[in-house]
Amino acid sequence: MDSSGRKIALNTILLSATEFFTRLVSLALIILVARLLGPVMLGIYAFALGLLRVCDIFLNFGLDRYLQREVGREPEGAGSLFSRVFVLKSLVYCLVLAVVLALSFLIIDEPLKRGVLLILTAALFFRTHTASAAALFRARQKAQYEAAVVLTMRLFYGGLGLAAVLSGYGLLTLVSLELGAQVVAFLAAVWVFRQRLASPWHKVAWADLKDLVALSKDFFLIRLVLTLSSSLNILLLSLLAGDLLTGFYAAALRLTSAFDFIPEAFTGSFLPVISRQARENWPGFVTVFRNYVKCIIIAGLGLTAALASMAPDLVPLVFGAAFKPAVPVLVLLALALSLEFLNLSFTNALIALNAEGKLLRNFTAVLLFNLLANLLLIPVWQEQGAAWAVVLAESLVLVLQLKALGRDRLQSLALGSVVWRPVLAGLLALGWGCFLIRLPVPFPAALVLTGLGYLVGLFATGALSLYELQTLKTWAAEGRHAA
Repeated sequence: MDSSGRKIALNTILLSATEFFTRLVSLALIILVARLLGPVMLGIYAFALGLLRVCDIFLNFGLDRYLQREVGREPEGAGSLFSRVFVLKSLVYCLVLAVVLALSFLIIDEPLKRGVLLILTAALFFRTHTASAAALFRARQKAQYEAAVVLTMRLFYGGLGLAAVLSGYGLLTLVSLELGAQVVAFLAAVWVFRQRLASPWHKVAWADLKDLVALSKDFFLIRLVLTLSSSLNILLLSLLAGDLLTGFYAAALRLTSAFDFIPEAFTGSFLPVISRQARENWPGFVTVFRNYVKCIIIAGLGLTAALASMAPDLVPLVFGAAFKPAVPVLVLLALALSLEFLNLSFTNALIALNAEGKLLRNFTAVLLFNLLANLLLIPVWQEQGAAWAVVLAESLVLVLQLKALGRDRLQSLALGSVVWRPVLAGLLALGWGCFLIRLPVPFPAALVLTGLGYLVGLFATGALSLYELQTLKTWAAEGRHAA
């Protein structure tokens, strides 16, 4: 294995392990919120987060992917890019803050809901700048620096949040702690960046900002459309069906989104490499991208099989009996999860190939489709209708992304031989898990047996080999030493 491939593997393992640990802390916190504060409070929290996801796109401009691609190609530009992005995001934040303040008094009547929204808006300033630093760490393939920042924020917020909820404090205290955690994470990110990479503070001229906006325009529009599309379900469900049903949907969504760090970890490791190779070495691009797709689809299908088959026991176990209506929602969102993972790999391939225009057209079509699907399905099937809209939208994304790559590239990539074996193993594991959940088997044992069944299926279909497993074990050991 060459040094580039080994670096990809080590960064992926480190980012995945770090995020997995910190997500456990966050998930424990959400479980306590759901159990102690109830579905209505969870629905309010989900509404505020959904609205701020829309605001976040005007701050990030889609710059995270742009930074990873550009610094992956020219590492020496990290410091000056950080300065330009910091100034631009800070200016845009002032406009976002004014809009949120106006909306909070126009569309929200409840003081609690307004307070939660405004505190999380303040946290957004620090979160967006931390995200820029993390994107630059990934672009320089310095996963250990991002890991340090993520641990700082998640442990600070998770530890104090758990203590606050257990002590009887409410939602306002919880989001205030999140604000504090984002401040700490931002300060840590800037300090690490300055100490390990470059000075983050350079003189920025208006011409620099103008050039940055022009270069990142397509990335911004892509992120705008994507975020609007992914936020529609929560926002429309809240407006059309109320906070209670939104809380059920948010609980299921929390279980699937708890694993979104996995494709992001792969992307953070692979995107800088495929960006270089797309321009310099097409055969190298093919090799690396096929490995990218294989890793990401194996991870996605395993999660789909586990979450969908275990949903009847998992939801009540995690959130309590009051959240049983979220079970069918989780099954549907779990089915969409593998599609989301796979679609992300194709999206990043098109970014590496400078095909942002095609991505923008695709995601605009999906946004319109998702809006129509939610408006038609939520009044009929409520929270399950919103989940069905996700499944249909991700299916459409897959079709459009394959078309955008083009027949010649797809023939060169030959992804069918990469995907069909994991898909077969995933279907077998899903059926095995559904069988186990109907037997008098304790939930932990059923979950472990489902995972083992998937692993056996991967070996039996040839999707995974003993050599690859041993190599992964070696890389994991090296990753621990590197950390």
